[in-house]
Amino acid sequence: LYIIHLVQGNLRLSRHGRVTKTAGFVGTMLSICPLLHVNYEGKLIPVQKVRTKKKVIEAIEKKMEELAEDGLEYHEKCYISHSACEKDAEAVAKLIESRFSHLNGRVLINSIGTTIGSHTGPGTVALFFWGEERKS
Repeated sequence: LYIIHLVQGNLRLSRHGRVTKTAGFVGTMLSICPLLHVNYEGKLIPVQKVRTKKKVIEAIEKKMEELAEDGLEYHEKCYISHSACEKDAEAVAKLIESRFSHLNGRVLINSIGTTIGSHTGPGTVALFFWGEERKS
């Protein structure tokens, strides 16, 4: 199972020690949205830093294309969770559904719970799908 997150609030990440305060400030000023994944130990690992929300939404779809079982022929379920950014989650779902024509049903969208949401803050979208075996 792959979990890929996009986060739009770098300052929240710096408050919780995920990035330095300087990186959080500069990232916010430059509209950098980090793309993260959860490793085997449950730690958030930065995968890519992308400028602007539109580009990070495209990047999360490209990551799924790269990592999903059977690539664009992926035919399993796909889920999205979001934290107070339903329009962004819908944009990711629409892009995924247009690129992966063999999905088993539509992409299901849910809200992130309060426990996870308190760490990530608003503006987080997480994409869940079955993929190739993770190396890290």
